[in-house]
Amino acid sequence: MKKYIAICAAAIALLAGCKDYSYETWKPDETFSRTGEVSFLATFENLETKAFMDEKGHGTWDGGDQIAVACTDGTLVTFSLDGTGDTKRAIFKGTIPAGKELGGVAVYPASAAVSCDGGSVSLKVPGSYKASVSSTYPGVMVAAIGNDWNLSFKQALGFLKLTINNYPAGASKILLSSPDGALSGTFKCAVSDILERGLRPSDATEKGNAELLVGAAGKSVYAFLPVPAADYSVINASFRDAKGQEVISQALSDYSTGVSRAELHDMIVVCEDVMAPPCRINLGGEYYNVGQVSPGVFEGEFEVPASTSFTVELDGEPFGFATCSGAGGIGTITSDASALPVAKIKAAGKSKRSYYVKRALGTLASTAVANNPFTVNLESPGKMHVRIDNSNPAAPRYSIQLVEAPDPAVIFHEDFDLCTLGGDYIAPADGNGQKADTYDGYLPASGTVTQNNGGFTFDYPEDISTAPEALPAYMQAYGLQDWAFAYAAERPGGLQLCSGSIAGFMTTPAFSSIQGSTDAVIEVEIARFSTSSTDPVYLILENGGTFKSGTITRDAYTAASQAGASFPEASTALGSFQEGGTTLELADDDYFPHSWNNADIDKPVSHIRLEASGLTSATKFKIDCPKGAKNAPRIFVFDIKVTKK
Repeated sequence: MKKYIAICAAAIALLAGCKDYSYETWKPDETFSRTGEVSFLATFENLETKAFMDEKGHGTWDGGDQIAVACTDGTLVTFSLDGTGDTKRAIFKGTIPAGKELGGVAVYPASAAVSCDGGSVSLKVPGSYKASVSSTYPGVMVAAIGNDWNLSFKQALGFLKLTINNYPAGASKILLSSPDGALSGTFKCAVSDILERGLRPSDATEKGNAELLVGAAGKSVYAFLPVPAADYSVINASFRDAKGQEVISQALSDYSTGVSRAELHDMIVVCEDVMAPPCRINLGGEYYNVGQVSPGVFEGEFEVPASTSFTVELDGEPFGFATCSGAGGIGTITSDASALPVAKIKAAGKSKRSYYVKRALGTLASTAVANNPFTVNLESPGKMHVRIDNSNPAAPRYSIQLVEAPDPAVIFHEDFDLCTLGGDYIAPADGNGQKADTYDGYLPASGTVTQNNGGFTFDYPEDISTAPEALPAYMQAYGLQDWAFAYAAERPGGLQLCSGSIAGFMTTPAFSSIQGSTDAVIEVEIARFSTSSTDPVYLILENGGTFKSGTITRDAYTAASQAGASFPEASTALGSFQEGGTTLELADDDYFPHSWNNADIDKPVSHIRLEASGLTSATKFKIDCPKGAKNAPRIFVFDIKVTKK
């Protein structure tokens, strides 16, 4: 059935006078029967308003319309419109099953008829509609079947025409309810009462509310909603986003809303201003509130597609990541504003390395200052955990982590995702690396630092002591509080050990998850610096366990600073273990080589796979770079993983 709301009164008057809709020349066959094949000539009443009409001035039947016709035994038969519709009157045809006889009621649409019991009928009133003033909303209509073929359908419901101004951004649907009774559901009522006063909320046998789906919300939304006839004291509205979270709730009216059968009731609503939540994320255009876990600190987990972007809103103001502060996202990092391709080195062609991170932390910046939305670029859809620390509004921080199901075979894994800065200089000709807060700023930094100063660790923020050990606050921020380090620094996606002539080491926490003892595979991704880093590096098992065998694979490598300098991938076995099998010496050779010079940003990366036995909950893994005949071998460690064999 086609029915429309015309808003302009002048247009209504013009349309209403366009054409005479009399059917004086039409001579139908009015033969009427109560059994076998039956035909009806159906008409319906328009609403009691001059605003309710189509382009011809009236509502019309539509092709495909169907009605439900009752039999005397209460069963229902579907009759279909005979023709294409677009007329005020239409013929419906159907067949009464053998042995049955036509009853006393018909219902439009046929889907609304539930059952018929004597002079009563049960009707289903839908509870979900698309918000629009130009759509097919016939509601539910009922006609009494007499002794001829004429059916005069009457409205069973009243109608609300809602004009909602100041519609809240982010809301995609409205849930409507009333303490005065059901707005939708199943209703049972005598046919005579329906024709006289319509369905009422008190007739409901199964109660439901109403839902309006909003396609594209602007500042105003218009909606046309059929509801039971009643004097409503109030109708409440809950405005929800696409995930069902409430944006705002309020009463649509604080006065009596009388809705009569077949009447269109105008209701103008002005939504209250929505206060922005203290913290939410805008993920691909959809908003998600982030719950507060302590003063100024917010955490939440969210499903994410494989590829998207998002910003963080603090009190309604959008934030991204500060330029060169942390990875700025999870998955493969491509943004030149990220600290991983430091200071746009990748864009300048000085690095070909790509970074796939599962964790990122750094500082936030208003998008008005640094328009750096966070990126999600995963191998497949997943879930991320977001933590926003706004306890210091002058320097808000972010922490993002990919949520993965734990692997029971993994004893220990550290991929150094959070080490993004490059404590050593990265491209000295560009002047990069002179200030720690240029890169990260997650923890406060103080001015210019001296390059290659072994008295500092990591990226030299104020939270770091001048001794070889980092202060606890710094270690905890990076999830490394149970490690032991000497002269370590951050490198994009890795950890650096040693600085010139100063030796360094790193020792993992104990493998406390091991019960008893176990055999395991230890995998290390590692690289040397350059010609100043040719002394041996030692991999050591402490407090239990011995190495049994291993392999080392060197990636193919092409030097960025020296034309034609390259070599292919290569592998060899590792079988010479010292100190009773607890120590492996790694020489500077074809499988663990240094780069040609310091200016090579990407170093040759080697992958070490070691099989070990007898590991216990006290076992630790150490990488030691002592000072040898030349210098302490400066290295970069990108990943350490220990897995049960």
